[in-house]
Amino acid sequence: MMLKSNNTLQIGVVGVGYLGRRHLEHTMQLKDAECCGFFDKDAERSALIAQESGATSHNSMASLLESANIITIVVPTVDHFSVAQVCINAGKHVFIEKPMCETVEEADTLLELAEKKGVQIHVGHIERLNPALVALNGIELAPRYIETHRLAPYTARGTDVPVVLDLMIHDLDVIISLVKSPVKSVNA
Repeated sequence: MMLKSNNTLQIGVVGVGYLGRRHLEHTMQLKDAECCGFFDKDAERSALIAQESGATSHNSMASLLESANIITIVVPTVDHFSVAQVCINAGKHVFIEKPMCETVEEADTLLELAEKKGVQIHVGHIERLNPALVALNGIELAPRYIETHRLAPYTARGTDVPVVLDLMIHDLDVIISLVKSPVKSVNA
């Protein structure tokens, strides 16, 4: 399948594990865009998801890249950099689940590549869309002390990177986006 010539956003999803399924479902519901399918290296899972969702399962990332102009990357964090590099080199805009990469150096490399290729990268810091936090956006905040707690049951998903990159990044991102001030100190 080739990319459509009209201006419709053609979105493809790479990775349909736990979170990838959610991304696929939401992409298929978008009114101003079209889901052109997904790719997952697990052929058995791909067949199951295609059957359940009705979405097109591509047998290679190259096939998906031919159909899409935006790629949502929902693979394990350790693979974000390599998958994003392929997509950006193909001239595709990318939405990457957080954390963007394992290292700052990888993130910087992707940003430089995206600028060179003229594409955009967006990182999925989903907590920014939490209604409770959205309500705080117009309020001037000047906290002197912030303490966060995140409690969740253990799951094996997300153990490819340290907990700071997998979960605490949400708390750090929320604080930085709300306070709009440089960090003065951190205690742990």
